[in-house]
Amino acid sequence: MKVSFYTLGCKVNSYESQIMRKEFENHGWQIVKFCDDADAVVVHSCAVTEESARKTRQMLRKARRFCPDACIAVVGCLAQISPESLRDIADVVSGSKDKKRIVSLVTDYMFSHEKAENVSDISHEHVFEKMILENGEKTRAQIKIEDGCDNFCSYCIIPYARGRVRSKSVEDVMEEVSGLVEKGYSEIVLTGIQLDAYRSGSVSLPGLLEKIDDIPGLLRIRLGSLEPSFINNTNVSVLKKIKHLCPHFHLSLQSGCNDVLRRMNRHYTTEEFFDAVMLLRENFENVSITTDIIAGFPGESDADFLQTVAFAKKAEFSKIHVFPFSPREGTVAYTMSPRVSPDIKKKRVAELLEVDAELTKHFACCQKGRTLSVLFEQKKNGYFIGYAENYVQVAVKTDKNLENIVRKVKIIDVSDGICFGVLESDK
Repeated sequence: MKVSFYTLGCKVNSYESQIMRKEFENHGWQIVKFCDDADAVVVHSCAVTEESARKTRQMLRKARRFCPDACIAVVGCLAQISPESLRDIADVVSGSKDKKRIVSLVTDYMFSHEKAENVSDISHEHVFEKMILENGEKTRAQIKIEDGCDNFCSYCIIPYARGRVRSKSVEDVMEEVSGLVEKGYSEIVLTGIQLDAYRSGSVSLPGLLEKIDDIPGLLRIRLGSLEPSFINNTNVSVLKKIKHLCPHFHLSLQSGCNDVLRRMNRHYTTEEFFDAVMLLRENFENVSITTDIIAGFPGESDADFLQTVAFAKKAEFSKIHVFPFSPREGTVAYTMSPRVSPDIKKKRVAELLEVDAELTKHFACCQKGRTLSVLFEQKKNGYFIGYAENYVQVAVKTDKNLENIVRKVKIIDVSDGICFGVLESDK
Protein backbone atom coordinates (compact mmCIF):
# COMPACT_ATOMS: atom_id res chain seq x y z
CA MET A 1 0.00 0.00 0.00
CA LYS A 2 1.22 3.48 -0.88
CA VAL A 3 0.52 6.78 0.91
CA SER A 4 1.44 10.35 0.06
CA PHE A 5 1.47 13.48 2.24
CA TYR A 6 0.95 17.19 1.74
CA THR A 7 1.79 19.41 4.72
CA LEU A 8 0.72 23.01 5.15
CA GLY A 9 1.59 25.45 7.90
CA CYS A 10 4.18 25.64 10.63
CA LYS A 11 7.27 23.72 11.72
CA VAL A 12 5.17 21.85 14.28
CA ASN A 13 3.02 20.50 11.46
CA SER A 14 6.15 19.45 9.58
CA TYR A 15 7.39 17.59 12.64
CA GLU A 16 4.06 15.82 13.14
CA SER A 17 3.93 14.83 9.46
CA GLN A 18 7.32 13.15 9.84
CA ILE A 19 5.93 11.21 12.80
CA MET A 20 2.82 10.17 10.86
CA ARG A 21 4.86 9.10 7.84
CA LYS A 22 6.99 6.90 10.08
CA GLU A 23 3.86 5.42 11.63
CA PHE A 24 2.60 4.43 8.18
CA GLU A 25 5.99 2.90 7.34
CA ASN A 26 5.91 0.92 10.58
CA HIS A 27 2.63 -0.57 9.38
CA GLY A 28 4.10 -1.62 6.03
CA TRP A 29 3.07 1.37 3.90
CA GLN A 30 5.32 2.86 1.24
CA ILE A 31 5.68 6.67 1.18
CA VAL A 32 5.36 8.19 -2.30
CA LYS A 33 5.30 11.73 -3.67
CA PHE A 34 2.08 13.69 -3.33
CA CYS A 35 -0.60 12.22 -5.58
CA ASP A 36 1.82 9.70 -7.16
CA ASP A 37 -0.51 6.72 -7.71
CA ALA A 38 -1.25 6.52 -3.99
CA ASP A 39 -3.74 4.28 -2.21
CA ALA A 40 -4.16 6.99 0.42
CA VAL A 41 -3.42 10.72 0.57
CA VAL A 42 -3.02 12.61 3.85
CA VAL A 43 -3.29 16.39 3.85
CA HIS A 44 -1.97 17.94 7.05
CA SER A 45 -4.09 21.07 7.33
CA CYS A 46 -3.44 24.58 8.58
CA ALA A 47 -6.07 27.02 9.84
CA VAL A 48 -4.05 30.08 10.80
CA THR A 49 -5.49 32.15 7.92
CA GLU A 50 -8.41 31.89 5.52
CA GLU A 51 -5.85 31.42 2.76
CA SER A 52 -4.32 28.38 4.47
CA ALA A 53 -7.81 26.93 4.92
CA ARG A 54 -8.54 27.53 1.23
CA LYS A 55 -5.23 25.89 0.29
CA THR A 56 -6.08 22.86 2.42
CA ARG A 57 -9.37 22.36 0.59
CA GLN A 58 -7.61 22.92 -2.74
CA MET A 59 -5.07 20.18 -1.99
CA LEU A 60 -7.83 17.77 -0.97
CA ARG A 61 -9.63 18.35 -4.27
CA LYS A 62 -6.36 17.92 -6.15
CA ALA A 63 -5.76 14.63 -4.35
CA ARG A 64 -9.23 13.43 -5.30
CA ARG A 65 -8.65 14.45 -8.91
CA PHE A 66 -5.30 12.68 -9.25
CA CYS A 67 -6.13 9.67 -7.05
CA PRO A 68 -9.88 9.14 -7.51
CA ASP A 69 -9.90 5.67 -5.91
CA ALA A 70 -7.67 6.56 -2.95
CA CYS A 71 -8.65 7.23 0.62
CA ILE A 72 -8.41 11.02 1.04
CA ALA A 73 -7.67 12.02 4.62
CA VAL A 74 -7.28 15.40 6.29
CA VAL A 75 -5.72 15.89 9.70
CA GLY A 76 -4.82 18.83 11.93
CA CYS A 77 -5.96 22.34 12.75
CA LEU A 78 -8.60 22.99 10.07
CA ALA A 79 -10.08 19.55 10.63
CA GLN A 80 -10.26 20.40 14.35
CA ILE A 81 -12.09 23.72 14.09
CA SER A 82 -14.13 23.15 10.95
CA PRO A 83 -14.71 19.44 10.25
CA GLU A 84 -18.05 20.17 8.59
CA SER A 85 -16.28 22.09 5.80
CA LEU A 86 -14.22 19.02 4.90
CA ARG A 87 -16.67 16.13 5.09
CA ASP A 88 -17.70 16.38 1.45
CA ILE A 89 -14.14 16.33 0.12
CA ALA A 90 -12.40 13.93 2.51
CA ASP A 91 -13.06 10.32 3.50
CA VAL A 92 -11.30 10.66 6.85
CA VAL A 93 -11.36 13.82 8.97
CA SER A 94 -9.12 13.81 12.05
CA GLY A 95 -8.40 16.78 14.32
CA SER A 96 -5.45 17.84 16.44
CA LYS A 97 -5.56 14.95 18.91
CA ASP A 98 -4.23 11.40 18.47
CA LYS A 99 -2.55 12.15 15.15
CA LYS A 100 -0.81 8.79 15.03
CA ARG A 101 -4.27 7.22 14.92
CA ILE A 102 -4.56 8.41 11.31
CA VAL A 103 -3.00 5.10 10.19
CA SER A 104 -5.78 2.99 11.69
CA LEU A 105 -8.47 5.40 10.46
CA VAL A 106 -7.18 5.21 6.90
CA THR A 107 -6.71 1.43 7.10
CA ASP A 108 -10.27 0.96 8.39
CA TYR A 109 -11.62 3.04 5.53
CA MET A 110 -9.68 0.94 3.00
CA PHE A 111 -11.64 -2.11 4.17
CA SER A 112 -15.06 -0.63 4.97
CA HIS A 113 -15.28 2.42 2.67
CA GLU A 114 -17.21 4.09 5.47
CA LYS A 115 -16.25 7.70 6.13
CA ALA A 116 -14.70 8.36 9.53
CA GLU A 117 -14.30 11.40 11.76
CA ASN A 118 -12.01 11.70 14.75
CA VAL A 119 -12.52 15.18 16.21
CA SER A 120 -12.94 15.70 19.95
CA ASP A 121 -12.95 18.70 22.28
CA ILE A 122 -9.31 19.68 22.69
CA SER A 123 -9.85 22.68 24.96
CA HIS A 124 -9.47 20.58 28.11
CA GLU A 125 -6.67 18.33 26.86
CA HIS A 126 -3.73 18.27 29.29
CA VAL A 127 -1.73 15.29 28.01
CA PHE A 128 1.08 15.78 25.47
CA GLU A 129 0.76 13.16 22.74
CA LYS A 130 4.02 11.20 22.81
CA MET A 131 5.99 11.55 19.61
CA ILE A 132 9.64 10.60 19.16
CA LEU A 133 11.34 11.64 15.93
CA GLU A 134 13.83 9.14 14.52
CA ASN A 135 15.12 11.13 11.54
CA GLY A 136 15.19 14.82 10.68
CA GLU A 137 16.50 16.79 7.72
CA LYS A 138 19.98 16.13 6.37
CA THR A 139 21.81 18.21 8.94
CA ARG A 140 19.27 19.36 11.52
CA ALA A 141 16.27 17.91 13.28
CA GLN A 142 13.24 19.80 14.53
CA ILE A 143 11.75 18.53 17.76
CA LYS A 144 8.30 19.45 19.01
CA ILE A 145 8.50 19.84 22.79
CA GLU A 146 5.30 21.82 23.44
CA ASP A 147 1.78 22.07 22.04
CA GLY A 148 -1.11 24.47 22.52
CA CYS A 149 -1.31 28.16 23.40
CA ASP A 150 -2.74 30.20 26.27
CA ASN A 151 -2.24 33.67 24.76
CA PHE A 152 -5.52 34.08 22.82
CA CYS A 153 -4.32 36.90 20.59
CA SER A 154 -7.36 38.54 19.03
CA TYR A 155 -6.40 37.55 15.46
CA CYS A 156 -5.39 33.93 16.15
CA ILE A 157 -7.44 30.73 15.88
CA ILE A 158 -4.64 28.43 17.10
CA PRO A 159 -5.68 28.15 20.79
CA TYR A 160 -9.01 26.79 19.54
CA ALA A 161 -7.34 24.47 17.05
CA ARG A 162 -4.50 23.24 19.28
CA GLY A 163 -5.88 23.59 22.79
CA ARG A 164 -4.05 24.78 25.88
CA VAL A 165 -0.36 24.52 26.70
CA ARG A 166 1.04 21.05 27.38
CA SER A 167 4.63 19.83 27.26
CA LYS A 168 6.70 16.79 26.41
CA SER A 169 8.36 15.15 29.40
CA VAL A 170 12.02 15.89 30.06
CA GLU A 171 12.76 12.17 29.72
CA ASP A 172 11.16 11.99 26.27
CA VAL A 173 12.99 15.11 25.09
CA MET A 174 16.33 13.74 26.26
CA GLU A 175 15.64 10.37 24.60
CA GLU A 176 14.69 12.06 21.35
CA VAL A 177 17.65 14.43 21.23
CA SER A 178 20.14 11.74 22.25
CA GLY A 179 18.84 9.38 19.57
CA LEU A 180 19.10 12.01 16.85
CA VAL A 181 22.61 13.06 17.88
CA GLU A 182 23.71 9.41 17.82
CA LYS A 183 22.47 9.26 14.22
CA GLY A 184 24.71 12.17 13.28
CA TYR A 185 22.45 15.22 13.50
CA SER A 186 24.53 18.25 14.41
CA GLU A 187 21.76 20.74 15.13
CA ILE A 188 18.54 20.37 17.12
CA VAL A 189 15.74 22.91 16.67
CA LEU A 190 13.24 23.06 19.53
CA THR A 191 9.75 23.98 18.35
CA GLY A 192 6.30 24.44 19.83
CA ILE A 193 3.16 26.52 19.46
CA GLN A 194 4.02 28.58 22.57
CA LEU A 195 7.56 27.30 23.01
CA ASP A 196 8.58 29.45 25.96
CA ALA A 197 5.61 28.11 27.98
CA TYR A 198 7.33 24.71 28.16
CA ARG A 199 7.17 23.15 31.60
CA SER A 200 7.54 19.53 32.66
CA GLY A 201 7.25 19.20 36.42
CA SER A 202 9.61 21.81 37.83
CA VAL A 203 11.62 22.12 34.61
CA SER A 204 10.95 25.16 32.40
CA LEU A 205 12.55 25.90 29.03
CA PRO A 206 15.82 27.32 30.44
CA GLY A 207 16.22 24.27 32.68
CA LEU A 208 15.53 21.93 29.77
CA LEU A 209 18.21 23.69 27.72
CA GLU A 210 20.72 23.12 30.51
CA LYS A 211 20.00 19.40 30.39
CA ILE A 212 20.13 19.15 26.57
CA ASP A 213 23.38 21.13 26.53
CA ASP A 214 25.17 18.26 28.31
CA ILE A 215 24.29 15.60 25.70
CA PRO A 216 27.61 14.33 24.23
CA GLY A 217 28.09 15.05 20.54
CA LEU A 218 25.48 17.80 20.24
CA LEU A 219 26.90 20.82 18.40
CA ARG A 220 23.97 23.23 18.19
CA ILE A 221 20.66 24.02 19.85
CA ARG A 222 18.36 26.44 18.03
CA LEU A 223 15.10 27.82 19.39
CA GLY A 224 11.85 28.42 17.56
CA SER A 225 9.63 31.47 18.06
CA LEU A 226 9.58 33.08 21.52
CA GLU A 227 7.33 35.59 23.23
CA PRO A 228 9.17 38.86 24.03
CA SER A 229 8.26 38.53 27.72
CA PHE A 230 10.44 35.41 27.93
CA ILE A 231 13.52 37.54 27.35
CA ASN A 232 14.18 38.83 30.86
CA ASN A 233 17.24 39.02 33.11
CA THR A 234 16.48 35.73 34.85
CA ASN A 235 16.08 33.69 31.67
CA VAL A 236 18.91 35.37 29.78
CA SER A 237 21.30 34.70 32.67
CA VAL A 238 20.69 30.99 32.02
CA LEU A 239 20.58 31.16 28.22
CA LYS A 240 23.98 32.80 27.88
CA LYS A 241 25.55 29.88 29.77
CA ILE A 242 24.18 27.30 27.31
CA LYS A 243 27.34 26.37 25.38
CA HIS A 244 25.60 25.09 22.25
CA LEU A 245 22.77 27.63 22.02
CA CYS A 246 22.72 29.47 18.69
CA PRO A 247 22.64 33.29 18.98
CA HIS A 248 19.49 33.50 16.87
CA PHE A 249 16.22 34.55 18.51
CA HIS A 250 12.86 34.90 16.81
CA LEU A 251 10.66 37.30 18.80
CA SER A 252 7.14 37.86 17.48
CA LEU A 253 6.49 41.63 17.27
CA GLN A 254 3.33 41.72 15.08
CA SER A 255 3.10 45.54 15.33
CA GLY A 256 5.36 48.41 16.31
CA CYS A 257 2.40 50.47 17.54
CA ASN A 258 1.16 50.12 21.12
CA ASP A 259 -2.47 50.86 20.23
CA VAL A 260 -2.46 48.07 17.65
CA LEU A 261 -0.72 45.67 20.06
CA ARG A 262 -3.44 46.32 22.61
CA ARG A 263 -6.18 45.51 20.08
CA MET A 264 -4.23 42.40 19.11
CA ASN A 265 -4.24 41.35 22.79
CA ARG A 266 -0.46 41.07 22.72
CA HIS A 267 0.88 41.18 26.26
CA TYR A 268 3.74 43.68 25.92
CA THR A 269 4.49 47.21 24.74
CA THR A 270 6.97 48.30 22.10
CA GLU A 271 9.11 49.68 24.92
CA GLU A 272 9.21 46.27 26.60
CA PHE A 273 9.94 44.58 23.29
CA PHE A 274 12.86 46.91 22.63
CA ASP A 275 14.22 46.23 26.12
CA ALA A 276 14.22 42.52 25.24
CA VAL A 277 16.10 43.23 21.99
CA MET A 278 18.73 45.25 23.82
CA LEU A 279 19.08 42.61 26.54
CA LEU A 280 19.88 40.01 23.89
CA ARG A 281 22.40 42.28 22.19
CA GLU A 282 24.11 42.97 25.52
CA ASN A 283 24.51 39.27 26.27
CA PHE A 284 25.08 37.57 22.89
CA GLU A 285 27.79 38.57 20.44
CA ASN A 286 26.73 39.02 16.81
CA VAL A 287 23.18 37.97 17.68
CA SER A 288 20.48 37.64 15.03
CA ILE A 289 16.98 38.81 16.00
CA THR A 290 14.16 37.98 13.60
CA THR A 291 10.47 38.73 13.87
CA ASP A 292 6.92 38.57 12.44
CA ILE A 293 4.84 41.64 11.54
CA ILE A 294 1.18 41.76 10.49
CA ALA A 295 0.28 44.58 8.10
CA GLY A 296 -3.22 46.03 7.92
CA PHE A 297 -4.71 44.91 11.24
CA PRO A 298 -8.24 46.35 11.71
CA GLY A 299 -8.06 49.98 12.75
CA GLU A 300 -4.37 50.35 11.81
CA SER A 301 -4.03 53.94 10.62
CA ASP A 302 -1.31 55.35 8.40
CA ALA A 303 0.29 56.81 11.51
CA ASP A 304 0.15 53.43 13.28
CA PHE A 305 1.83 51.77 10.33
CA LEU A 306 4.57 54.40 10.18
CA GLN A 307 5.27 53.66 13.86
CA THR A 308 5.73 49.98 12.94
CA VAL A 309 8.14 50.83 10.12
CA ALA A 310 10.13 53.14 12.39
CA PHE A 311 10.27 50.53 15.14
CA ALA A 312 11.46 47.80 12.76
CA LYS A 313 14.33 50.03 11.66
CA LYS A 314 15.14 50.96 15.25
CA ALA A 315 15.23 47.31 16.33
CA GLU A 316 17.45 46.43 13.36
CA PHE A 317 15.98 42.99 12.82
CA SER A 318 18.03 40.64 10.68
CA LYS A 319 14.86 39.25 9.08
CA ILE A 320 11.17 40.20 9.06
CA HIS A 321 8.45 37.76 8.10
CA VAL A 322 5.64 39.96 6.79
CA PHE A 323 1.99 38.90 6.66
CA PRO A 324 -1.10 40.81 5.54
CA PHE A 325 -3.87 40.62 8.11
CA SER A 326 -6.22 37.77 7.27
CA PRO A 327 -9.61 37.85 9.03
CA ARG A 328 -10.22 34.47 10.63
CA GLU A 329 -13.80 33.54 11.52
CA GLY A 330 -14.04 32.54 15.17
CA THR A 331 -11.52 35.10 16.40
CA VAL A 332 -12.19 38.43 18.12
CA ALA A 333 -10.48 40.36 15.32
CA TYR A 334 -12.86 38.90 12.74
CA THR A 335 -15.54 41.40 13.77
CA MET A 336 -13.22 44.34 14.41
CA SER A 337 -13.54 47.49 12.36
CA PRO A 338 -12.66 49.49 10.44
CA ARG A 339 -11.09 46.99 8.07
CA VAL A 340 -8.04 48.10 6.13
CA SER A 341 -8.63 47.88 2.38
CA PRO A 342 -6.84 45.14 0.41
CA ASP A 343 -5.00 47.75 -1.67
CA ILE A 344 -3.62 49.49 1.41
CA LYS A 345 -2.65 46.17 2.98
CA LYS A 346 -0.81 45.21 -0.18
CA LYS A 347 1.02 48.55 -0.20
CA ARG A 348 2.02 48.19 3.46
CA VAL A 349 3.26 44.64 2.93
CA ALA A 350 5.40 45.84 0.03
CA GLU A 351 6.88 48.66 2.14
CA LEU A 352 7.71 46.29 4.99
CA LEU A 353 9.33 43.86 2.57
CA GLU A 354 11.55 46.71 1.37
CA VAL A 355 12.53 47.40 4.98
CA ASP A 356 13.20 43.70 5.47
CA ALA A 357 15.46 43.60 2.40
CA GLU A 358 17.45 46.57 3.68
CA LEU A 359 17.84 45.13 7.17
CA THR A 360 18.74 41.65 5.92
CA LYS A 361 21.40 43.11 3.64
CA HIS A 362 22.75 45.28 6.47
CA PHE A 363 23.05 42.33 8.86
CA ALA A 364 24.78 40.22 6.22
CA CYS A 365 27.23 43.05 5.48
CA CYS A 366 28.03 43.26 9.20
CA GLN A 367 29.44 39.73 8.93
CA LYS A 368 32.20 40.78 6.52
CA GLY A 369 35.59 40.22 8.14
CA ARG A 370 34.14 37.96 10.83
CA THR A 371 34.89 34.30 11.30
CA LEU A 372 31.67 32.29 11.61
CA SER A 373 30.97 28.70 12.57
CA VAL A 374 29.02 27.19 9.65
CA LEU A 375 27.04 23.96 9.43
CA PHE A 376 27.19 23.00 5.75
CA GLU A 377 24.17 21.43 4.07
CA GLN A 378 24.45 21.14 0.29
CA LYS A 379 26.54 21.87 -2.78
CA LYS A 380 25.20 24.20 -5.44
CA ASN A 381 26.94 25.74 -8.48
CA GLY A 382 30.37 24.87 -7.17
CA TYR A 383 29.71 26.28 -3.69
CA PHE A 384 28.99 24.45 -0.47
CA ILE A 385 26.22 26.30 1.33
CA GLY A 386 25.28 26.26 4.99
CA TYR A 387 24.16 28.41 7.89
CA ALA A 388 26.13 30.11 10.61
CA GLU A 389 24.99 29.92 14.21
CA ASN A 390 23.21 33.27 13.80
CA TYR A 391 21.47 31.84 10.72
CA VAL A 392 23.13 33.92 8.02
CA GLN A 393 23.60 31.90 4.85
CA VAL A 394 27.24 31.22 3.98
CA ALA A 395 28.73 29.92 0.73
CA VAL A 396 32.26 28.56 0.25
CA LYS A 397 33.80 27.58 -3.09
CA THR A 398 35.41 24.19 -2.52
CA ASP A 399 35.78 20.70 -3.95
CA LYS A 400 35.51 19.16 -0.50
CA ASN A 401 32.40 17.33 0.68
CA LEU A 402 31.29 19.41 3.66
CA GLU A 403 27.77 18.01 4.11
CA ASN A 404 26.81 17.93 7.79
CA ILE A 405 30.23 19.28 8.79
CA VAL A 406 30.78 22.36 10.94
CA ARG A 407 33.72 24.52 9.89
CA LYS A 408 35.07 27.97 10.69
CA VAL A 409 34.69 30.36 7.74
CA LYS A 410 36.21 33.81 7.26
CA ILE A 411 33.65 36.03 5.51
CA ILE A 412 35.27 38.00 2.69
CA ASP A 413 32.30 39.23 0.63
CA VAL A 414 28.51 39.65 0.70
CA SER A 415 26.09 39.54 -2.22
CA ASP A 416 22.27 39.48 -2.19
CA GLY A 417 22.24 38.74 1.53
CA ILE A 418 24.54 35.71 1.16
CA CYS A 419 27.93 35.72 2.84
CA PHE A 420 30.86 34.32 0.84
CA GLY A 421 33.95 33.11 2.62
CA VAL A 422 36.95 30.81 2.81
CA LEU A 423 37.50 27.89 5.13
CA GLU A 424 39.69 29.01 7.98
CA SER A 425 42.24 26.24 7.39
CA ASP A 426 42.44 27.15 3.68
CA LYS A 427 43.52 30.77 4.17
